[in-house]
Amino acid sequence: DLTAYTLGAAARFVSGPAWSHNGVIGIDGYRLRNFADDFTPFASATDSALRAARGGADRTTLRLSSTWRGSDAGPVGLSLSGAVEYSLLRQETPVIALGNPGAGVGGPRAQARPQTAATTSNAELVTWLNDLGMSVQADSAVRNRWFATAGLRIERNNGYLTTPHYSALPVLGASWVADAGPATIKLRAAFGSGMRAPRTAARETLAGAMRMQSLGQDLDPERQSGIEAGADLFIGHSFTAQATLFDQRADGLIQQVVVPSSGAGRNAPVRLTLQYQNVGAITNRGLELQATARSGPLALMGSATFVRSLVASVATGYSGELRAGDRAMGVPARTLAATAAWSGRDWQIGLTATRAADWVEYDRIALSKAYTGFDRRDVPLWGADLRGYWRTYQGNTNLRASISRRLTNALRVTVTADNLLGEQVGQPDNMTIVPGRTITTGVRWMRF
Repeated sequence: DLTAYTLGAAARFVSGPAWSHNGVIGIDGYRLRNFADDFTPFASATDSALRAARGGADRTTLRLSSTWRGSDAGPVGLSLSGAVEYSLLRQETPVIALGNPGAGVGGPRAQARPQTAATTSNAELVTWLNDLGMSVQADSAVRNRWFATAGLRIERNNGYLTTPHYSALPVLGASWVADAGPATIKLRAAFGSGMRAPRTAARETLAGAMRMQSLGQDLDPERQSGIEAGADLFIGHSFTAQATLFDQRADGLIQQVVVPSSGAGRNAPVRLTLQYQNVGAITNRGLELQATARSGPLALMGSATFVRSLVASVATGYSGELRAGDRAMGVPARTLAATAAWSGRDWQIGLTATRAADWVEYDRIALSKAYTGFDRRDVPLWGADLRGYWRTYQGNTNLRASISRRLTNALRVTVTADNLLGEQVGQPDNMTIVPGRTITTGVRWMRF
């Protein structure tokens, strides 16, 4: 049972022709009851606590920004902007939901022992997390042909086990635009970097509290930096084509690693638990292609992404199964999409086909069977032994259709059909069952 809410407000103030100021505040949160947790290494229907977890979180976000724009009368245009962002997360989890995630099938679930600073009240574990960021950016244009961007973000995050960390994240970009008859050509290049602390408000709200699983040690932040270069072609409003090459490197990616722990007694069975660890460095290199063609009410759109994601190196202390040269888990090598749309005065019709293919993931069924019978030391399910449960998935083609009819100027009826081919297994793994053919109807009313 999931209950979620979102509240937000925005304000804009313009001070003369050069200055503008914006403010945004938002509060969002969720409450979960009787949801299937993911705190055991492998899914098992025999786990008595599988649906005993519950919890909730509330996040407040505030952003204030100001922008100054110079005069556009001369050959050089310039704008400067600055922003301050603050995020605060309060997360609450019943201690009963924190049992011992390392207990094997049929094993005891010990009382939770929180790894981070927290308070307990009425068997509730409450933690707070905040993030503060300040950024500045400059944008310039020369004769409406050359464009450049430079920016810097300073971030303070307390999502660490020790003390808050500070990070400096730069961004640079440049582009050149020229006309060639009816066509416009654009060449562009950019460099950027980003950082995510081991614990962030967004990560814990969406993915569950990291404190609920063994941290083992203070984790390094996840960092990503890279470059991209591309070219765009525009021919009026009838045709657009884009191509982008990218080369990125992600360091310190955090992965849930299965680790063994022995129970009491020399001959006690080995129990399994999940521990967050830094994997190491991952490189992502690839090509993105997009194209759109329009003729009257008909539009055709297509896209393709080709990615080679490899483990460049593993971190010291990493005990998982990945090795340098391995493919990153769960990253499709190819992603394809095509859309045909027709828009008339009162009717809108669309048909979209998508497919992700060629990625490496676990054979979840085999893992589940092995874990269900796991009670002996000679059935290893951690470290390099997990490589034997890898398999390659080719995915399925998903077909989606929609039709919309305008009844009046303010009233429109829409019917959408998803997964028309009825494929329910095969992605993202062989255990997950996705919804079958689904038809959704809706009525939209807009009055101005």
